[in-house]
Amino acid sequence: MRKVLAILLPLLLLLTACGGETTGKSAGAAGVFDSVTVSGGSDEEAPTVEFESPLDTSAAAAKTVAEGEGEQIQEGQQIRVQLVALNAEDGSVLGDTYSQGQPQVLPLDDAFKSEFPELFEVLTGTKVGAQVAFVAPAPPAAEGAPETPEQVLVLKVISAEQPPPEPEVLAPEDVKGLDEEGRLPTFAFDDKGAPEVTIPDNDPSEDLVVKVLEEGDGEEIAESDTITANYTGWTYADGQKFDSSFDRGEPASFPLNGVITGWTKGLAGQKVGSKVLLVIPEPWAYPNAGQGQPSGTLVFYVEIVSKDAAK
Repeated sequence: MRKVLAILLPLLLLLTACGGETTGKSAGAAGVFDSVTVSGGSDEEAPTVEFESPLDTSAAAAKTVAEGEGEQIQEGQQIRVQLVALNAEDGSVLGDTYSQGQPQVLPLDDAFKSEFPELFEVLTGTKVGAQVAFVAPAPPAAEGAPETPEQVLVLKVISAEQPPPEPEVLAPEDVKGLDEEGRLPTFAFDDKGAPEVTIPDNDPSEDLVVKVLEEGDGEEIAESDTITANYTGWTYADGQKFDSSFDRGEPASFPLNGVITGWTKGLAGQKVGSKVLLVIPEPWAYPNAGQGQPSGTLVFYVEIVSKDAAK
């Protein structure tokens, strides 16, 4: 349930066999890419990246190494990219998105511009299909955690489009209407109180559905609180269960502002003891679902056990 950084970002370069003309558009200390060579690869297969190691990652830099042939990428769009990350010290592959079966989504918004200005500068104005290199110093490791290796990112832009509209919390009267029409998931419970879901044969709402199945009589929950809850989650598309505290035999505790947006917005304001149905649209669930994470609209049954107020 905890938020996961789905974007691999401190790193460098990619050039597939179908790459276009190299433009050299760059930002930051782009000379670091002089020894990098890339061969092979496609939209579905990672390329081979070689360079003289160790590669200098002391300063952020980005460079377009091959121009794409698609539409020009605009500020404010979201792009889908394939990535491969390599250890800057020895050139070994640390991970990639190609093997996960789907590209990652990067929003070219103000937050991205602020955090990765060099990469933002190079990506905006290039074209879909472009090959872009990026490198940046690794963030300091948390106390007691192993150090993150210095990395090189190899990035290919697969597509660019306007982001979908931001979801809203569906109004209570609209939730009631969906419920009366039989357009919301329903639950049955086994002899231990664990839920099973029945998902209706209709498309889910594009907004967050919050239905209080049973209101508790405890304190109201704030976004800054840590809550303890029993829950089960399913994917709306096929009704497959992907996570359940009931299966583990004990409730889970987590800060409400440290989970997916649909939980934060759906449970803030609820009372301890409440039992709640959440139908969470993908932008407020796992829009950049990585390996092992559910994708698409999600359904949750949640029993709020207790809360620990923020101090």
